[in-house]
Amino acid sequence: HYANGTTQKRKQADYEKQYAKFAGLPQPRITAVKADVDIHPYQRQLRIRAHYTLVNRHDVPVTELLVNYADGFAPKALTFAPHDSVSFDRRLGVAIYKLRTPLAPGASMPFDFDIDYAPRGFTNGSGETFLVRNGTFFNSSKLPQFGYQTGRQLTDRNDRRKYGLKPDVPRMPPLGDEAARANTYVSSDADWISFDTTVSTAADQIALAPGTLQKEWTEGNRRYFHYTMLHDGRQQPMLNFYSWLSARYAVKSTDWKGVKISVYYNPAHTWNVDRMIEGAKDALDYYDSHYTPYQFRQLRILEFPGYASFAQSFANTIPYSESIGFIADLRDQSRIDYVYYVTAHEVAHQWWAHRVIGANMQGSTMLSESLAQYSALMVMKHKYGADQMRRFLKYELDKYLAGRATDKVAEEPLAKVENEQYIHYNKGSLIFYALQDYVGEDRLDAVLKQFLLDKGFQQPPYTTSKEFVDALSAALGPKWQPLLDDFFWKITLFDDRMLAATAKKLPDGRYEVTMKVHAGMAWADGKGKETAAAPNIPIAIGVFAASPGGGREGKPLYLEKRMLPDGDSTITVTVDDKPAMAGIDPYNELIDRVPDDNRKAVTLQ
Repeated sequence: HYANGTTQKRKQADYEKQYAKFAGLPQPRITAVKADVDIHPYQRQLRIRAHYTLVNRHDVPVTELLVNYADGFAPKALTFAPHDSVSFDRRLGVAIYKLRTPLAPGASMPFDFDIDYAPRGFTNGSGETFLVRNGTFFNSSKLPQFGYQTGRQLTDRNDRRKYGLKPDVPRMPPLGDEAARANTYVSSDADWISFDTTVSTAADQIALAPGTLQKEWTEGNRRYFHYTMLHDGRQQPMLNFYSWLSARYAVKSTDWKGVKISVYYNPAHTWNVDRMIEGAKDALDYYDSHYTPYQFRQLRILEFPGYASFAQSFANTIPYSESIGFIADLRDQSRIDYVYYVTAHEVAHQWWAHRVIGANMQGSTMLSESLAQYSALMVMKHKYGADQMRRFLKYELDKYLAGRATDKVAEEPLAKVENEQYIHYNKGSLIFYALQDYVGEDRLDAVLKQFLLDKGFQQPPYTTSKEFVDALSAALGPKWQPLLDDFFWKITLFDDRMLAATAKKLPDGRYEVTMKVHAGMAWADGKGKETAAAPNIPIAIGVFAASPGGGREGKPLYLEKRMLPDGDSTITVTVDDKPAMAGIDPYNELIDRVPDDNRKAVTLQ
């Protein structure tokens, strides 16, 4: 059955119209998942037999279950406490069941289901790509979910008007919404869970899921793998977010300080496997020493086909698209080593999401995506040197500036980001990298470590970006409050320019460099209206030697942050070697709308 985009939007609108009234309906929480999954890759068939443990964590009884089923994943069998079926909306995949005996506060109940999935007929195109002959990859979103799912709502204002909905809807609950702190932004029907799965596949494939492999065996023409999330023999909590993969994998493994690092890959795609292992080692080294010890005994990177172009971090398991890493051509060493970077970013999520997770409200993805970006940048800085980070920061700045020009609703400051990628990825990279340069990497990392210790694996109410920025404020002191306000609570734009740079050789062989610079700053609202402001933080001034080639930056001869007046000013410095380039905010750490005029070649007089 083919459904076009209009049909899908209409279904989203109807879901909100019919079921938003149940948003406050008390629902049980998933506390444990045990799943038997049979993948038949060559027949493109799938069977899931799963057992949820549900607990009522409310102060009132649970009387009804609102259950959401993914398209094509309605169960053929369902077993739980005695109940009556109030409704079953096959078109929207929503069922309402009334419990004959309400689930009392604190009580638990099993919820068992059996799902068969197999596409019917044939398509005039690729069809669904999560279940394929070689490279199956799907996640827990295919399994039943409880309660009204706000993520299914239409968010485009024009679409909402067109389909009869109120045009204004927040992309996420506002920061300060205490009710929203009951859930993480990853799951609205679970907190931390225990996880156990046995997954089978064809005899020539390897099947994987989060957890530690307990047993592997072959039975008939099927290969079985049993994984459970254990650590030192104890059940290890994990988010209600997991996946299954199956493919004809080659495997390369190494032991790194007690952690088994493994890359599962297409045997034809060997080019970057060693680079991924190197990135994982360097990331684990940095995060273990600067944050908290890695909580698992294994780390897996798993290739999946290029039907999608992303990497994703589950507990101890990182599915990674062939198209953004395994087949990347990085022989040109002047290019950004994004394979190494993406690996470090995804490993960082084992701390930023799989240890500390934000509440389902504005700012939550800053605590996961922005901090994973920062963590990966620190790994890169130690690998390649601080002077080589400008290319990546410039790329992030360009992406942010392009993104803010196309936001259909309104831009929010970083601490109130509503899951916009151009903010939590691109702007977040710049803000946190600049923050460590201003206050010191070790000082910032000490705050991050304490935050991980304080908020790791916490139960509701979940932490928020405000709690994080408050922790920064308390640790850094009043001196840095203007910078924190500009970075996190305002949309701050800089207008820094190197207008001219000249140098003359002194009798002692040194060089006197005179720079005419312009410094400007403004605050913008969500619609782009700007209010001029005088620069209130020191801005870096740099003088650099000539580039040695190979895409490398020239070494800094002078680099210092200085308070600058609003507008034009002249700065004179003396350097020991021949200058070639001068810059204001020369590494593009600040949000400058025209970053290309920050540097200028030095003219010798």
